[in-house]
Amino acid sequence: MREVDGWVRLRLLMRALPSHAFACGPTAAVVLGFPLPAAVHRDAFGRPTIAVPYPSNRIRGRGVRGRSLQIGATDLKTRREIRVTSNARTWLDLSAELDLPALVAVTDFLISRRRRRCTREELAAEHAASPRAPGAQNRRRALELCTEHSESPRESELRCALDQAGLPRPECNVQIYDGSRFVARVDIMYRDRKLVVEYYGDHHRDPDQWSRDEVRRAELESFGYRVTVVTRRDFDDLGALADRIRRLLMA
Repeated sequence: MREVDGWVRLRLLMRALPSHAFACGPTAAVVLGFPLPAAVHRDAFGRPTIAVPYPSNRIRGRGVRGRSLQIGATDLKTRREIRVTSNARTWLDLSAELDLPALVAVTDFLISRRRRRCTREELAAEHAASPRAPGAQNRRRALELCTEHSESPRESELRCALDQAGLPRPECNVQIYDGSRFVARVDIMYRDRKLVVEYYGDHHRDPDQWSRDEVRRAELESFGYRVTVVTRRDFDDLGALADRIRRLLMA
């Protein structure tokens, strides 16, 4: 209900503002469907970020974050009846507000081969056009770490955390075959160490899913792969998680 109320309030707010106002930053990201950390997502509705084209005076009001932004001809679009910044421009603005793992998750989402919203080249061009905009270092690293093969924000965050810990860069969403027979597609794999790292979200607690997971694990282990599972709780201490993966790589 709160999410529905958030949409209603945002639409009413936009209707009350001057026609040249638009949502940007986290608020635009929610409208565009970007994966965001829960706290950022809540704040995007609770305290919307609203901008006007520079040099107009920014919107001032209780419960609104006002911005005055330099906007290009292709930087705005309408989504769900709300005027927002484009995918690439929203990514640029978010880079100053998210930590690196969250920005990598957003970048992977945008360039995903399953439903591409931007190319990596378009994002790189957006960065090159504003190289000194806040978040520049985050953007550069996100462009280095992103991949079109990631299939969930948690996978992206996990891959980024392992890289930040100095571990080798793994392959992502790899299909494993026994000759021509498909065996499994795994989230993360260190091929030379035959180590598979799988992220299990809450849906893996379903008994039927758990049974399928165990059959799949046994099949992979029969071919000599080692399988380690990462859950939501592991993200509470990414340092400990990275140490665990390091020990497995060294074993």
